[in-house]
Amino acid sequence: MSNPQSKWTDGSLAPGESESFSGSVSCRHYGQAGRVTTRETLGRAVRFLREKEIESPRLNAEILLGHVVDRPHSHLCLESHRLLSISQLAKFKRQVVKRSRHEPLSYLIGRQSFVDLSFVVNSKVYIPRPETEILVDEVLKLLRGPFLHAHRRPLIVDLGTGCGNIAISLARGMPEAIVYATDISAEALGVAVHNAELHHLEDRVVFIKGDLFDPLREENLAGRVDVIVSNPPYVATPEIESLPPEVRREPRIALDGGKEGLDFYERIIPLSSRFLRRGALLALEIGHGQLEKIQHMIARQEDMEPVRVVKDYQGIDRIVLSKERVRREG
Repeated sequence: MSNPQSKWTDGSLAPGESESFSGSVSCRHYGQAGRVTTRETLGRAVRFLREKEIESPRLNAEILLGHVVDRPHSHLCLESHRLLSISQLAKFKRQVVKRSRHEPLSYLIGRQSFVDLSFVVNSKVYIPRPETEILVDEVLKLLRGPFLHAHRRPLIVDLGTGCGNIAISLARGMPEAIVYATDISAEALGVAVHNAELHHLEDRVVFIKGDLFDPLREENLAGRVDVIVSNPPYVATPEIESLPPEVRREPRIALDGGKEGLDFYERIIPLSSRFLRRGALLALEIGHGQLEKIQHMIARQEDMEPVRVVKDYQGIDRIVLSKERVRREG
């Protein structure tokens, strides 16, 4: 891949130009009538973000500017001489300052890509990660075969749905499926419902407020569910303060997994057998170094098969898959 820096001339910041991104929206540094080109604006923003030690400053600046001018950020290199309006420049500068203070990029633009879909996100929901796409892919691979010629609709449960990215992606990947998605946060569920509507899946994804399995007890799902999937909070409480500042801006309720990061697994795993039909799947995302203890939790469940482990893109054990045992007659 070519070096993105070769497309731009950053130049040097004159004295006081850093202050132009300090919260003031004055355009006095940018010449006549405050009009400035895309290239000039990006150059100064990249330098500012680099000074603030923001990772990938050019990509961040391009994504923010693309959002402000409502253009794909990859097109900006073809519009380097485009003049920004004063209002566009002011909005961009505000966004750059927020990013320099480690506000997550996805919150600033209000979107996050996941699988091949775009999801609305805000500060009330955890931002979907690429590793969770592996969880969705594995579930779809295991579901599609058995249900290819099935005469019933698969039932899926997503525990702790957040913005709905797992539930909605599974519903889209399995057009016959009905998905029940729970979350304890009403604000997160509001975002999830909006995302389901955006992707025209509100008729097949049922969002219910409540803690893990609690709201499902009235849905007559005992022994009927084909997949239980969850990416629960799994950061150990003592480790939260050492997380990157961007991550600490995300809802603590979506991060904090208790003393060892295992609290939610200790609740999900023993209760799964009540809802799973025979031969059905439990699929969980896990944290670094948690595999052995989670394997032991599942091994203690006499109705669950030994786990299959899937690594993430960095070679870390990330997904555990286990099936409800099929009882043999006689």
